[in-house]
Amino acid sequence: MSLGTRPRSVRNISALAKVLLATGALVAAMSILTVGSSAAATPSCFGAAARDPKRPCFNPTRTVSPKLADLDRQPNSPCAPTNQKPEPVCTFGTPAAKAKGHIALIGDSHAVHWRAALDVVTRTKRWQGHSITAPGCFFSAAVDAMYEGAREPCKSWYRSALAWFADHPEVSTVFVSQNADTPIVVGAGETSLDVKIAGFRRAWQTLPKTVKHVIVLRDTPVSSQATFDCVRRVIRAGKQRPGPVCALSRSVAMKKDAAVSAVLRLRSKRYQYIDLTRFFCGPRSCYPVIGGAMVNRDIFGHITLAYSRTLGPYVFRKVRWLMAAW
Repeated sequence: MSLGTRPRSVRNISALAKVLLATGALVAAMSILTVGSSAAATPSCFGAAARDPKRPCFNPTRTVSPKLADLDRQPNSPCAPTNQKPEPVCTFGTPAAKAKGHIALIGDSHAVHWRAALDVVTRTKRWQGHSITAPGCFFSAAVDAMYEGAREPCKSWYRSALAWFADHPEVSTVFVSQNADTPIVVGAGETSLDVKIAGFRRAWQTLPKTVKHVIVLRDTPVSSQATFDCVRRVIRAGKQRPGPVCALSRSVAMKKDAAVSAVLRLRSKRYQYIDLTRFFCGPRSCYPVIGGAMVNRDIFGHITLAYSRTLGPYVFRKVRWLMAAW
């Protein structure tokens, strides 16, 4: 046996140890999900767990949480405000004094709704998260192509965000998300997709070298007023599950995400993406209710705090898999 080859028994034990460590980490993420929640608020197979391909389960409930009447009052995931610019910058996850690392979440309101899921990740990994968001503004050099009215405030925010990273070298990983359907103005011979891809590439490549990893969170499906009306009717009747009955065509609900396309074109280990579409949609349809959790809080693709939290262990699963290549 060569010195460079471990005995098979040792290799097997090592592999088993890795499995146990990975399983333990995922269990920790699942336990964090339920902290501060009552058993009634987080029943078995609630939310995204109902679409977990590795641990299949079925939630037969015909009700939804949160209730439709409460959607407009849904808060964002907790985040401690700071006095840093660009406002509002806030922190979440593990407190700085106990943190083993620092990450940033940046983008528009679609980035905000991922914060609850990332909170599970940051607390499991003992990271402090920094939330840098602005409604309607994507973190992209393509802010120059936004429509008048949004363009100038978003350009100012974008420049301030880049400056923030220069002042915070402790942040080594950046999570990016934004509304994939944000409108921009394009010139003759240009396409919106190509302009957005170029804008994302330029923004990410402008980040300081202290940012080792940029991870795109693929955008979530949109909904429709007809879908909400359907859910309301089905719940009132109480005879069917509203998720399957009121499903929206995947071709309508899912928009092409230029940020994911940018990652694919860059072909660099620095840029990666997480696509959790299977936790929202099947091959043909996207579901407004999953595992008893209301998925969308409005027609613009914003997801509820309740559903985002249930996605936390699965974002963690993806992050752990990506980190294996770092």
